[in-house]
Amino acid sequence: MEAYSVLPFTLSGHRLAVPVQNVLKVLPALLSTPLPGAPDTVSGLVNVRGQLLPVIDLARRFGWDSPQQSLWQPFVWLKSSRRELLLAVQSVEPVCSYQAADFSPASDPRVPSAMLRGVVRTADGMLLIQDVEKVLSAADEECLANALAEHGGTFDENG
Repeated sequence: MEAYSVLPFTLSGHRLAVPVQNVLKVLPALLSTPLPGAPDTVSGLVNVRGQLLPVIDLARRFGWDSPQQSLWQPFVWLKSSRRELLLAVQSVEPVCSYQAADFSPASDPRVPSAMLRGVVRTADGMLLIQDVEKVLSAADEECLANALAEHGGTFDENG
């Protein structure tokens, strides 16, 4: 029986997860710099060892209230097919695996969001599995690419 390994996290009072194959690292809180022209779901850019990474406000993408930033807020560093990005989350849980029988894919009519890969039933309730390819909408992806291109790939703490 197939198992799904995910990295669970909390955001705006909800439990979500991303597939571990998309996770590069979990980082401590980082200071982001706003990027003019970026979509609302991008709260800024972070320079990690010379690599500029957009910080995604996933709560805003879902239409939830964005949590207050804190000194202890972890960032989940993800790799999609288009880019690497950071998700600012409230807390991160240990990696866990679920059996295929507990997983309902996004194509299931009981999963009411096109932004999800699916839902897992757990002893603690439901765990929303985020589709990493849909963290940014196509329009947001294009807007972000334009904003980054406008700055020519060079962006420092002062903008």
